[in-house]
Amino acid sequence: MNKRDKLFILAYFLNIINGIFLLLGLMLVAFGHWILLDGNKSVAFLLSTDENSLIDTISNMLLATGSIIVFIGLLGYLGSIRRIRWLVIAYMVLVVLNFVVQAGMLIRLYVGTEMVSKLWKVQMDELISNYGNKNLPKKEHQWDILNGIQRMLQCCGRYNFTDWKANKHKEHANQVPCSCTTSNMKKWFCDVLENATYTKGCEEDITSWYEENIWILFVIHFGLLAIEVLQFIASAWLSSVMRKNVILPRK
Repeated sequence: MNKRDKLFILAYFLNIINGIFLLLGLMLVAFGHWILLDGNKSVAFLLSTDENSLIDTISNMLLATGSIIVFIGLLGYLGSIRRIRWLVIAYMVLVVLNFVVQAGMLIRLYVGTEMVSKLWKVQMDELISNYGNKNLPKKEHQWDILNGIQRMLQCCGRYNFTDWKANKHKEHANQVPCSCTTSNMKKWFCDVLENATYTKGCEEDITSWYEENIWILFVIHFGLLAIEVLQFIASAWLSSVMRKNVILPRK
């Protein structure tokens, strides 16, 4: 195999790993948009605060990182296809900087998982305690989210339906939210119905859902770090070849 063929393979290899890099970046952008739109409001429930600042921070971080990765990937394609050495060098430098940022984000994500886990449990306990309080009309949106989760997962309370005994806003003690039952009534509370009230708690299902999604993010970040190492090696080699004024085949 002559040198020109080897160089062609090198450029081709860089474009392949760059394509994977682009795909992972687009996945981060998709995650960021999903959190913002949040069709079933599960993320809003897990991360909700009075200003939803945590949701905004996470979604904006994913959107920004994903967009930067897409930009770097497109820059790499342009540099390798057009054989522009300074673009390849710029691409290599940005890959190194992005590697540092990604490593920091991975650490932050790992530390933040425990914080989020504690946050949603405290949030759910507070919602159960305040649910139906006529003096807190601003909380009705969060109560609707909780009702939606209980209906969707067919669960009741965090541990089980007895958690609702802590609520002081029922007409009488033998009541749970209507979302804890098979009833379609639109009231806040319904009487406990024999064989029609969900007995299992929501914590196990919510935790499983959260862990599945957080591990997807971990896999994406680890994939990006591995790809960036290959990108740096390939782009450094390609830049070295260009410096020697070797003409690469365009086809």
